[in-house]
Amino acid sequence: MPSTKPAKNFGFYSFRASKSQAGLEPWPSLTESGATILDGDPQQSGRVDYGSMATPIISGVWECTQGSFEISYPWNEMATILEGSVTITDASGNAMNFGPGDTHFAVKGEHVTWKINSSKVRKCFFIYTGDQVEAAAAE
Repeated sequence: MPSTKPAKNFGFYSFRASKSQAGLEPWPSLTESGATILDGDPQQSGRVDYGSMATPIISGVWECTQGSFEISYPWNEMATILEGSVTITDASGNAMNFGPGDTHFAVKGEHVTWKINSSKVRKCFFIYTGDQVEAAAAE
């Protein structure tokens, strides 16, 4: 039986199997993460496979249950939807639908609304926090 953990070979991670992987743990509420809940009771969970808030790069898997919320991205993030569907609307009102295999990029500070259209959405993410790490080190 294949491993349920990300494949790690020479620093290379494969998220191919992340759609069915276990190992996600509950994360703080979206409101604690800076979001404003608009509809439902979306709950987030996730797993960090590489890095931490103390490193310039973080990669892992994030999942959230159905609902909608507004948030300003605290970092630059590239993500690919693995399961479910979401409509992300930017501050100008441009709505974009994303499903499995679709990739999006958010610039730090971008204010968006997430509307999770399925019972949950799961994505793999790559976050760049280098500017925040450098600022913290300078203090």
